[in-house]
Amino acid sequence: MTIRKLYEKYHVMPQLVTHMLRVGAVGKIIADNWVSECDIKFTTDLCLIHDMGNIVKFDLSQKENNKLFGPIENIEKWREIQKSYWDKYGHDAHDATVGILNDAGLGRFVECITEEEKLYFAEASASELDETNVATIIMLYSDCKVTPGGVVSYRERIDDLSKRYGGGRTKTWYDWTYRFEKWMQSKTKIDLQSINEAMVEPLFDELLDYQI
Repeated sequence: MTIRKLYEKYHVMPQLVTHMLRVGAVGKIIADNWVSECDIKFTTDLCLIHDMGNIVKFDLSQKENNKLFGPIENIEKWREIQKSYWDKYGHDAHDATVGILNDAGLGRFVECITEEEKLYFAEASASELDETNVATIIMLYSDCKVTPGGVVSYRERIDDLSKRYGGGRTKTWYDWTYRFEKWMQSKTKIDLQSINEAMVEPLFDELLDYQI
């Protein structure tokens, strides 16, 4: 099955498709330039499916001026799909994603999806990061370079998250993100700041045709 067919089968909203394509493209670029061993295809696939169940957490109460996506076409259709996913998977986005991946025969990605959720606010040390699955780490970083408006710098995205959600679960998380970014840069041959929207958009058609 291609990524395109997977998205269609599980009724992924167009806005979420674009998000995962951006994360997938960023992840592929980083994986291509990782200085040590990295499964590029697995990492890219993981980034392309990491938010498959996120429709369960979206606020679809407003047709216009949705705070994440702006105006949403066919809003009633998406509300019906959202309700069907609530009924099947519940309201937790992680649980919904895991459920979808298992249903799709993609359970091999679940461990990394779960690991990434735990890593997000774990403030891992450099030695702990060294022991973490490379695909998980690349997915975490790549996801933190993408906003609803496009690919941005890691710092811009972290500042946005801190503003919207209060800066993490501890007072030290924000400072940790600086250390994480420096660690990531030490593991790659490409300047991470150079990865932008203009670089990733041309990869979208290729990624949609990936077999998974």
